[in-house]
Amino acid sequence: FVFIPGPATLLTVARATSSGTKVGIATGAGIAAGDIFHTVMAMVGISAIIATSAMLFSIVKYIGAAYLVYLGIRAIIEKTSTDPAAGALAI
Repeated sequence: FVFIPGPATLLTVARATSSGTKVGIATGAGIAAGDIFHTVMAMVGISAIIATSAMLFSIVKYIGAAYLVYLGIRAIIEKTSTDPAAGALAI
């Protein structure tokens, strides 16, 4: 039985090492909040309803895709004032 760090662990470690302990803790807390939300929705049965309804699943899928596009565009447009490299993207 082998334990391998998943993407959430790798993200938390990367954010903590690049931006500090507070950012790492905030990242871990955000991941935990998302896990709790998903667990509660599964317990309530919302996940099963979305999985059985093709239209509702498509709506949720497109809303999620639109949000990711929004985050990508915002990351490209925003630049941090503390960034020493001119023209570097804020991530």
